[in-house]
Amino acid sequence: MNGFLAIVRHFRAKDWVCISFAFILTVAQVYLDLKVPEYMASITDTLLENGGPSEVMNEAVGMVSCAVLSLIVGMGITLVIGVISSSYSMYLRRMQFDRVQSFSMEEMGRFSTHSLITRSTNDIKQIQDFIGLSLESMMRAPILAIWALIKISGSNFTWTAVTSVAVVLMLVLVMSVLRKTIPGFKMVQKLTDEINRASSELVDGVRVIRAYNAEEYEGRRFTDANGKLVDNNLRVHRAMSYNVPFNGLIRNCLNMSIYWTGAFIICGTVSYEVRLELFSDMIVFSTYALMILNSFRTLTQLFNIMPRASVAAQRINEVMDTAPTVVDGPRKHSGTPGSLVFDNVSFRYPGTNNDSLTGISFSVERGQTLSIIGSTGSGKTTLANLIPRFYDPTSGSVMLDGVDIREYSLESLRRNIGFVSQTNSMLSGTVRENIHYGMDAEISDDVTWGALSIAHGDGFVEDMGGLDSNIVERGRNLSGGQKQRIAIARAVARDPGVFVFDDSFSALDFKTDSGIRRSLRERTSDAIVVIIAQRIGTVMDSDKIIVLDGGRIVGMGTHDELLEDCEVYREIADSQLGVDC
Repeated sequence: MNGFLAIVRHFRAKDWVCISFAFILTVAQVYLDLKVPEYMASITDTLLENGGPSEVMNEAVGMVSCAVLSLIVGMGITLVIGVISSSYSMYLRRMQFDRVQSFSMEEMGRFSTHSLITRSTNDIKQIQDFIGLSLESMMRAPILAIWALIKISGSNFTWTAVTSVAVVLMLVLVMSVLRKTIPGFKMVQKLTDEINRASSELVDGVRVIRAYNAEEYEGRRFTDANGKLVDNNLRVHRAMSYNVPFNGLIRNCLNMSIYWTGAFIICGTVSYEVRLELFSDMIVFSTYALMILNSFRTLTQLFNIMPRASVAAQRINEVMDTAPTVVDGPRKHSGTPGSLVFDNVSFRYPGTNNDSLTGISFSVERGQTLSIIGSTGSGKTTLANLIPRFYDPTSGSVMLDGVDIREYSLESLRRNIGFVSQTNSMLSGTVRENIHYGMDAEISDDVTWGALSIAHGDGFVEDMGGLDSNIVERGRNLSGGQKQRIAIARAVARDPGVFVFDDSFSALDFKTDSGIRRSLRERTSDAIVVIIAQRIGTVMDSDKIIVLDGGRIVGMGTHDELLEDCEVYREIADSQLGVDC
């Protein structure tokens, strides 16, 4: 029951209206289907009463009319349920997409990428299929079974007893099959996650795999994941394979039992007219009895589908029930930011025991460039991620113009930040679309080329064919340096008040690095610039340099001051520039 509630939990009012309409149509269809045996009995009675062809034809017309109307109503039910399943799955997919979009990096870390993809595609498809294939049966089978039971409840006791035994056997079959299949269906989604994980790693890491001749190893990993899914599905389908033949056996035995007991009852009757009447009753009774068993067979198939849809719904609800930890503030930031301040900021990643940043305090004003340098794992990227609120500090506060950035709406805060990350994400599309990405209004080609010129990317873009040249998925037709320059141009074209460059010059040669920083210095003279870097050459001209070590500030000042006072900075400078730096 919990699984069913998980599926219908997000039904909207219009979905319930459509379901109610489908329910009314289903009742009408069952009524029409149950009228057909009555017409059969009426035709038999007409023949017993020596009725002519015209009387029989009248009854036959009624029976055919019921069958045709049942067909038309059934088509209407299928259409309505198709609308429900398609629109509801679209609504679920949109809701889940919006919820994932609201996640901070903390929530994204709880769900693996391949699992989120499975939840938004395969899991929602399971629910769509369940609604489309099973909603009609879910309504029709109980109505038909109960109504048919009422029809035969006052009939011959022997036939009723035989039918009751068949119903009990069918229930035992249903419970046995469910007991074997439900655990297997619950495993399907997890194993599908593993298939997606193996596939995505194979595609994303294809260069490394080939470089290390690891095709056979990755093939074994994929084969292992694929084999587990196949083995699980085989176990489930082996258990389900008993359903159809045993179901058919029960139905055939019931039919045979009704006719066999009917033969004794009819043969024990002297009157010819009574015999014909009993024969007519037996035909009608067997028709209703088979309708009852067919309803149970339908429910068996429904219960085999429901566990997988139930698991899918629970997995979707896990995403929907995850509340974002980074939420909008009530204020909107307007104008060009004048200062950025970290006030005793500490941060600890969820699930870890130690702080990644401890007691970080500094300030940077408009027109200044602040650079942050340190060894790998010192907390540089973590610090950068706090500025656009990818995470919130564990303690302390990050302030923009004297206001804690948690007070600002995410949209207004991030509109003022041009963020260039370590991993430069390129979208499939044109160069123009990648540079204009996320902007509120279109910008001219002159501004776009100007941004590319500052990023020293205009030359290779012209060689590619201009702004309309195509970038394939994840920028696979670009080098690392080309992707970094387009990412820098994207930030420049945005014209923000705060620039954050998180190790954004690492793939560039020293000459290009120096040229871009020189161009940026002119372009960002009225902005706040934060540069995360590992090269001394990238940071040495900054107004202020912070040296991080183990998540703490161990030095702050200009290049010359740090060479005098900070041992960690001096060691980095010596390793890169030589002792006489």
